[in-house]
Amino acid sequence: MKRRVLLILLGLSGLGLAQGVRSLGMGGVALPGPAYAWANPAYAAFPDRWERQGFQVPLGLLRLLPFFPETSPFAYFTDFQAFRTRFDLLSFYDQAAHLDSFLINPARSPDEVVFRVSAGGLSVTDGEGRPLIPSFSVGSSPEKPEALVPHPFLPLAFELGPGTYLSLGTFAGIQGLRVNPSPALAEALQKGSLEPCKGQDPSPCLLEASGAFSSGLSLALGFAAPLPEVPGLGTIHVGVRGEGFYGLAYVEASAKARPTFDQDGNVSGTGYEYRYFLSYPSFLEGSLGQGAGGQGYGLRADVGVAVDGEGWALGLGVRNLLGFARWSGVEVSGTENGETRTPATKESDFAAPEVFLNGAYRLPLEVGSLLLAADARFGSVAPAFHLGVEYGLGPWALRTGLGLEGGFRFGLGAGLNLEALALDLALTTHEAPLVGGTVYGVALAVSF
Repeated sequence: MKRRVLLILLGLSGLGLAQGVRSLGMGGVALPGPAYAWANPAYAAFPDRWERQGFQVPLGLLRLLPFFPETSPFAYFTDFQAFRTRFDLLSFYDQAAHLDSFLINPARSPDEVVFRVSAGGLSVTDGEGRPLIPSFSVGSSPEKPEALVPHPFLPLAFELGPGTYLSLGTFAGIQGLRVNPSPALAEALQKGSLEPCKGQDPSPCLLEASGAFSSGLSLALGFAAPLPEVPGLGTIHVGVRGEGFYGLAYVEASAKARPTFDQDGNVSGTGYEYRYFLSYPSFLEGSLGQGAGGQGYGLRADVGVAVDGEGWALGLGVRNLLGFARWSGVEVSGTENGETRTPATKESDFAAPEVFLNGAYRLPLEVGSLLLAADARFGSVAPAFHLGVEYGLGPWALRTGLGLEGGFRFGLGAGLNLEALALDLALTTHEAPLVGGTVYGVALAVSF
């Protein structure tokens, strides 16, 4: 078998390209095919007739250039004053998590978080009085590490034989981000009363934010192949994959804010506490000097099955069916009164599966055709759902779709497929993390 090197675009979760532009125009729905082999190993041997493969222009990288100091950390080196006054960490995260599109209005961090008490009730707002989303969740749980690390950026895949492949690459990305109110705070916000927050010291009303970031090197060995065709059903594809990683950095952080009361039961301020775990290779300790030199490694197993029927397709993938990850470093915790640093080790559970289900159906019409697609992701990650539709007429295609993925998202798209050239354009939306509101983006792909 002739060996070849394949370039695979970055998958979900982390810094990179999440979906093809065709999928983005359909609300972010995942179409069956090799583009989603990272989520379902069976798709590594699946025909690519559902998702057109082309060069997706990473328009989001433009916002990481120093010309956009709101989202570019590199502005620190070119215009420190602009970086100091305009750079926003939430805007950077929002754009870095959507490199497949240029965000027109990325999310902007609030200047402060205010617990506001008035005759009308209790609210959580930013410094300008705009309401903040009290609950937000994307990705896996940030409370502990997982073997389910972000998909590598532009990994190299080598074919070792029929259906067998080896891939390696580097990864870096946000594994999870969550903001959650405590039950007492949720009750207080619902009732518009501070009574559920009183009676205990410290107050049971707290708003907690947590997140996790990891980077490293990954190596995967996989196998995928079609089974004999089943009459009346179609061709069934199966796949398995084992992936291990060596960690370069892991950060896990959380912060809590709660109202404080004076002896008369009146709000006197806000109390804060924070905690973070930091790990990096021991050989970097001499230059970084944070006491977090340690080791990170992990191994996991993924399985998948997919059916290619007549005019339809369906796939089921389970990642991290079995897995283990371990990081050693330092844990830091503190309040406004000081902080403590303690050597620590973080380990994952042995099983934290993520289930990925998707499918598509093509409906012939008297004029043109209609493509319907849907997907769902649940398990060890925050649930996500997408539904999309495409109307095709000759070389033209019109698309739309919606989804729930850390908030509501919507997509519009169009495509032109000529013999020598194909263009796909999409207008995407998603809910701004933490602060709410709609963020708009533009995505583009070219095929020759």
